[in-house]
Order: sequence, then structure tokens, then C-alpha cells
Amino acid sequence: MQPSETAPSSSSEVGRLTGVCFSPGAAFPDIAANGRWFLPVLILIILSSLSVQLMISHVGVEQMLQNAMNSNERVQQLSAEQKAAAMEQQRKFMPIMMRVMPVAGVFVGVLVIAGCLLFTFRLLLDAELSYKQVLNITSYASLPPSLVGAIPFIAFLFLKAPEDFDPQNASGLSAASFIPQTSAAWLKSLAGSLDIFTLWNIALVAIGFSAFLGERRMPFGRALVGVAVPWLVWVVLKMGFASIFG
Repeated sequence: MQPSETAPSSSSEVGRLTGVCFSPGAAFPDIAANGRWFLPVLILIILSSLSVQLMISHVGVEQMLQNAMNSNERVQQLSAEQKAAAMEQQRKFMPIMMRVMPVAGVFVGVLVIAGCLLFTFRLLLDAELSYKQVLNITSYASLPPSLVGAIPFIAFLFLKAPEDFDPQNASGLSAASFIPQTSAAWLKSLAGSLDIFTLWNIALVAIGFSAFLGERRMPFGRALVGVAVPWLVWVVLKMGFASIFG
């Protein structure tokens, strides 16, 4: 299966970045063919780093550690001495992780997601795509949900008391907002995955593949299945991890 025969006209980088936000269907053929995937990734890294710095300044590393431990069922089963030891160990690694993860997490995450999607579309859906084309679609599609999602994130960060802030459900727009905090860890993991911005991102990636390959060759519904299957596998793996270690 080949991309559409008509070569997409090349736009400016500003045109691609604004196009993915306001007219993704028209912008994605050019994005896939001519985009510079590292530019949206750089924007995502900056946005993630700023979010982490805001959490550190408003909530504090100590309070974030305390919140994380209070919500972990396995930690609650430890003795007071074991909890203190676990807290001390986390104090050593948390500051480092919070500075490394915005860069490494975004960069490696985009590369891995693009690799999974390339596998799905090439081997399962018989689409002829290069890794760079998939990387372009993946990185640009992540921008609009991340930019818009930063608004409720910042709002909840400053509206909630530091001891009530949960970075895993910071937007307040996931299914996790509607289940009790005492729910099973696997259920909280599943609910946290059902986030409006995540679903928006999935839809945008599917639009990207359909627009680049052509609606006739890759209908949106088929592209959506190709994007959703790897995501569902990831959700199930997270649920299993949460049920074991949560």
C-alpha cells in the first residue's frame, strides 16, 4: 500500500505546527512527508519540564512523595520503619528523576510509540511507511492535546491543596475522577488511561495515517484500529503492573 500518488506540497514549519492544531486532515500529508519530528518533540520536552518545575515549586518534592506513598496500597501495608526507609530511598532518586524524565520520557516515548505504530501499520495493515514518516505523524499529533491539556493541569495544580494533588489525574478529565480512591489499583490504572486528551491524541494519529495514505486506501476507521490496538496492549500491561505493584 503506497501513500497517495500526489506529492503533498511543502509548507513552512509554522504552517505545519498551526495546521495540526486547526486543520489536521489537510496538514498531515505534508507533515508526514516533510515534517521535522524533533521540533514538536522539543516543544513537548519544554512543556513537560515547565510542568514538572511548577509541581516542584507549588507542591514540593516531599509532599509529592508523601502523596504517592499514601496512594500506594503496598506501601500502606509496610511497618513504620519500612515506610521511613522507603521514603528516604525515594528522596535520593526523586529529584534526579524529575529532572531527567521530562527529557528522556518524552524523547524515548515518542521513538518507542512510533516504532510500535510502524510495526502495526506495516506488518498488520500492509501500509508502506518509513519510520521517519510515522515519527512525524506521532510527534506532531501529540502537540494539540498536550498544549490544551496543560491548561486544566495548571488550573488544578493551583486550585487544589498540595496534599490533594495527584499528577496522574491532574487534568480532572479522566475516568479516574469518577471512581473512589479506595478502588483496586488495576481499576485506577484503567480509569486513568481513559483520558479525553489521550483519546484526542489517538484520533489525531489515526487522522494522520488516513490523510497521508489516502482515505480510500486507509479509511479513518481502519487507521483508528491500527492506532488503538497498541494503545490497548499498553493499557493492559499497565493494569497488570498496577495490580502486582500498586
